[in-house]
Formats: sequence, C-alpha cells, structure tokens
Amino acid sequence: MIHLGDDAWLAEVMARPVFRVGGALDGDGDGAALAAHVRGQARAFYYAKVDAAAITTVRRLAAAGFVVVDTNVVFELDRRPELAGPFPGVSVGEHVAAEEEAVVEVAATSFTRTRFHLDPLVGAELANAIKREWCRNYALKRRGDHLFVARVDGRPAGFLAALVTPTSAVIDLIGVAPAFQRRKVGAALTAAFVERYRGRGALQVGTQVANIPSVRLYERMGFSLASSQYVLHLHIEKGTPRG
Repeated sequence: MIHLGDDAWLAEVMARPVFRVGGALDGDGDGAALAAHVRGQARAFYYAKVDAAAITTVRRLAAAGFVVVDTNVVFELDRRPELAGPFPGVSVGEHVAAEEEAVVEVAATSFTRTRFHLDPLVGAELANAIKREWCRNYALKRRGDHLFVARVDGRPAGFLAALVTPTSAVIDLIGVAPAFQRRKVGAALTAAFVERYRGRGALQVGTQVANIPSVRLYERMGFSLASSQYVLHLHIEKGTPRG
C-alpha cells in the first residue's frame, strides 16, 4: 500500500511542498491514489526510495512521471579497515560553535554527486543549500547524535554527521572541502566514527553508485555492500509533472 508523507524540513529549504512516497505500489488503486495527489498540487516536489528489486513499484512510479536520479547503496562494516591510520596532518574532534559557518560552508561546497546535485531540475544552488542546512541542523543539535569535524592546520577541512538508531549508527552525511580532498580527511573522519560507535550495533553508511571515490573509500575502511535502492524524483510546476 502506498504512503504519502510530508517532509516539512525539506519543504522549508526548497520553498515548496515536499512529499515522500513510501510503501509498494502493488495495484492500480495505489497508482490512482498517487496520480490524484499529484493532480492536486500546483507546485511540489515528490521523492521515493525503492528497493532495487521492487521493479513493479519503480515502473508504476515511472508511469506517474517519476524519474530515477540515483541508485543509493548502503554499506555495513564487517571487517578491519585497510586504512586505519595514522592520518598525518589531520585531527578529528567535536564540532565547536565558533566553527559553525566554516563547517556548513564545507557542506555547501563539497558535494557534486548527491541525488539533489544529480537532478538537473533541482540545480546546484538549491542542492548546495540543502546540504548546508542539513549540516547546520547537526551543528545546532537539531538532528542526529554527533558532528565530527576534521581539521588541517587548525582549519575545518571536513565533517561527518552521525545518526543513531536503536540498532545501528549511521554516517548520515560526510563532506570534505575541495581544497583538502585526496588527503585522507574522509578516511580520518570515518575511522573516528568507527572508533566512537563500534559495539553499538550495525555501523552503516549510504552513498551513490555514481560516487565511485566514496564507494572505494568505504570498502577500504572495512565496509561491504548491504543493500541498494533506486531514488526517484518528481517535480510539479504550474500543475504539470516534470521528471
């Protein structure tokens, strides 16, 4: 059965109604319910994350105008990392309030392959704003469990936002400033995450299939592929669906 939920936080950032589509579109009634909801919007954004094996649901979403923008893969730690450190020149510690703007600026400038950046109808400016405000929620302790900050020469060079569930700890967002990429900053952050949360359930991280450098990093850090999802978007402008 289909489920439609409001995403109030993302709606505020995108300045339009945002709806997450969940559940399985198993029958014609589900497709009709989604189509009716879409017709009722003058301007909106919909998204769905669907198990890669649920092809019937993907086809029904595509028939409603949704477009696949990303294949998300989730990795889970299951062995000792090849890159365990040390990481010369990189220190990782807790976020401090005085660094908030510097850290959120890293979030606004370090991403190119997220589902929002890959969607040409979102655009780079809005995609960057989404990541900036996502990170700011952690800095202000409105979301998640912990915000790690990596520093090089005393300057914020990257961050890792960790989310905790009853059964797992998840790398919710990780970014490295362009000037500090390829200097093992991401590895240092991931190692700090593993050290803090090891023994507290499954350790997980998600990324995009298109983000090959991240996939290779997580594999070197001891993570293995656990699941995959198609991510689909639908934009409504002036009552007209745009995939």
